[in-house]
Amino acid sequence: MGYKITVKQGNLLEEENATFIVNASNTRLILGSGVSMSFKRHCGHELQEEMGFKLDAIGEELRKGDIVATSSANAKNFRYALHVAIMDYNKGTKECNKYPALNDIEIALENIEPYLEWYAKEHTEPMKLVLPLLGCGTGGLDVCKVSNLYKSFLSRDVSFDCNVVIYGYSEKDYELIKSFMIPSS
Repeated sequence: MGYKITVKQGNLLEEENATFIVNASNTRLILGSGVSMSFKRHCGHELQEEMGFKLDAIGEELRKGDIVATSSANAKNFRYALHVAIMDYNKGTKECNKYPALNDIEIALENIEPYLEWYAKEHTEPMKLVLPLLGCGTGGLDVCKVSNLYKSFLSRDVSFDCNVVIYGYSEKDYELIKSFMIPSS
């Protein structure tokens, strides 16, 4: 049991038959730029509305690394969106504290795992998680450091099987991720 890793180049929202696609979002769940803007275009404004309802229901500010799960709204190629708070846009946050650290990405990965465990217990069909390079766009984190963190986290033994597709948007990012990941067999 465990994670089977595949690396691809391009737009992660074009991945077919995904169970979960991860959105690199922010603590206010605003679909603004980068991966989040792609979600807005792909899933429609209904996704932003659902995210707003979910945030209101939580009733408190999100912290970096927190996860909010939603439907895929109008998208037909995946079931659930996992919105990861990467950037801290809460009121009063100092500029230097808005950006993620590697520890925030590790917390996010740990917070994603319960959703995978839930799905594995409730469903028998194969599960696919699609990940962007969390924190490497607007967040400014180093692709090599995040890739190494992914490799370490996804190399652990877990109680379920999950196909993980890690996307590098650019050819350069794709090549860097690929150089860190264990080849799929």
